[in-house]
Amino acid sequence: MKVQLKAAKKVAALKKALKAAPPAKKAAIKAKLVKAKAALKKATKAVKKVTAKLRAGGKIIKARIAAIKAKLAKTTNPFKKAALKKQLKAAKKVAALKKALKAAPPAQKAAIKAKLAKAKAKLAKATYKVQKVTAKISAKKYPTAAKLAKKVAFLKKQLASAYSPAKKAAIRAKLAVAKKQLKKAAAKAVAKASSNGKPAYAVPGPTYLPPALRPGSTLTARQTD
Repeated sequence: MKVQLKAAKKVAALKKALKAAPPAKKAAIKAKLVKAKAALKKATKAVKKVTAKLRAGGKIIKARIAAIKAKLAKTTNPFKKAALKKQLKAAKKVAALKKALKAAPPAQKAAIKAKLAKAKAKLAKATYKVQKVTAKISAKKYPTAAKLAKKVAFLKKQLASAYSPAKKAAIRAKLAVAKKQLKKAAAKAVAKASSNGKPAYAVPGPTYLPPALRPGSTLTARQTD
């Protein structure tokens, strides 16, 4: 994954350089970008291969259960505790069905697969509930950051639906200001959490927010597994 991240960063940097480059340098940067994209594709393929092996061995769901248990032991909020218990129960069901599927004779595999699909959907729903509860808690603790995260998400939606170049430019300018404000607010929230002896959020990306507060958060492949 480190190789994939390095390759992704290189692609992003070259895209940025291509935008700012004069016409004489564009061809050379484009050639580098093609190579960087190929390297990223190769790294992504390797990550998928490793993930598939881990998934087949049941290591991902085991790690997931361990992570949920650790969160459950740390949390004091009753609503989050209840949501995490449901998530843990759903994750254990998925793990049990995966184990059963491995040992099952061919005649029973189809029925277990159908049950597994339902269990995975239930786990995804429970995970979303945990994220929702965490978002509410974070929003109460850090209202400024939460408000700005919503503003950034709203401006991104506006930018996606805008057609006029003038309107797009105006929204981009507002978005740049909102992102800067969000970064500052998130940094203050992290510093506050650290000074209180709580773990600081170390989330990569432009917002530096906990996953629950990040605008446009969606379930990952691992979360839906």
